[in-house]
Amino acid sequence: MLVGKEGFCDYSTIQAAVDALERLDPDIEATLYIMPGVYKEEVRVYRSRLTIIGIGQVEITMNRYARERDEQGEEIGTFATPTLFLGGRKLVLENLTISNTAGQGSEVGQAVAVYAHCDESVFRNCTFKGHQDTLFTGPLPPAPRERLHFGGVPLREHHAQYRQLYQHCYIEGTVDFIFGGATAYFGHCTLHSLRNSGGHAGYITAASTPEGQAYGYVFKHCYLSAEPGTAPVFLGRPWREHAKTAFVDCRMGQHIHPRGWDNWGQPANEQTVRYEEYTSEGTAATLRKQRVPWAELHGSGSARVGRDDVLAGFHTLEG
Repeated sequence: MLVGKEGFCDYSTIQAAVDALERLDPDIEATLYIMPGVYKEEVRVYRSRLTIIGIGQVEITMNRYARERDEQGEEIGTFATPTLFLGGRKLVLENLTISNTAGQGSEVGQAVAVYAHCDESVFRNCTFKGHQDTLFTGPLPPAPRERLHFGGVPLREHHAQYRQLYQHCYIEGTVDFIFGGATAYFGHCTLHSLRNSGGHAGYITAASTPEGQAYGYVFKHCYLSAEPGTAPVFLGRPWREHAKTAFVDCRMGQHIHPRGWDNWGQPANEQTVRYEEYTSEGTAATLRKQRVPWAELHGSGSARVGRDDVLAGFHTLEG
C-alpha cells in the first residue's frame, strides 16, 4: 500500500491507509510505503505484523501537549499527546521522522512524539524530535502518581513483554526524552540534548522498568551530543524505583554532568535502581572519581562477563 499526494497513491493520509490495513487479516504481514513529504496528522496504529517504510524525506508531525485543555476544560495529560502511537507486535519502522513541535516542557508540559506500546518491534534509521518526553517506550507503570489515571490513547491490547530495538536512530529532547518500562536496545544511535528553557538541567532517560524485569534500557555504541549552551545533562533518573539503564562503549560530550545520574529527589531509589556504564579502562578510572557511588562503572576490558550479561537476550531482535 502506498501513501502520498500523487494521484497514483492508494491514500493521501497515513491514518487512512492504516485504517484500511487494520480491516484486513491481522495474521498476514503488510507493508506500507510513504512517499516523500510532511504529513501533519496524529497516527494511531493498533495492527501487528506491519512494516512502515519512508521513501526519501518523510516526516509525521503534530503539536499536542499535556497542558492542552479538553472539552471539559481538563488538561489532556502526557499520554494523549503522541504524534505516532504503536500498539501491536512485530512492527518494523524505517526511514521516518516523527516530531512533536509543541515546544518546551516548561511552557506546554510533556509532548510525546512516539508512544511505543509495542513488542518485538524494530526502528531503523528513524528520527524522533521533541522536547520533554519525546519517546515513550511502554508499558505504563501500574499506577500514576499525580493523577487518578493515565488517560490518553486507548489501549486495546497488553503484551506479556515489551521488547524494542532501535538501530541508527536520532533522538532529541530536553527532559526525560527517552522514558518508560520497555526492554529496549539502542545500537549506534545519537541522543541529542537540546537547551532547556530557564537553563535547567536535562535528563536523557527516565526508565520505569517493572520490578523483576531483567533488562531496561541498553545503549551500545551510542553518541551523546548536545546543542551549544545546553546546561549539564544527566544520563538518567528513575521514573520508578526499579529503573535499569546501561551505557556500553558510548561516546559522551562535555554536557554530561560529572555525577552522571540523579535519584529524582528520592534517596531510597539509590538502593533499588541499576545504573551501569561500561567504558574504556582509562575513561572508567577517571569517571569513577566523579560518578555517584550508587551507580556501577566498569572498564570494558575488565568486565566482559558483566557486559555480556547486560546484553544477553537482545540477540534475537538484533538479528
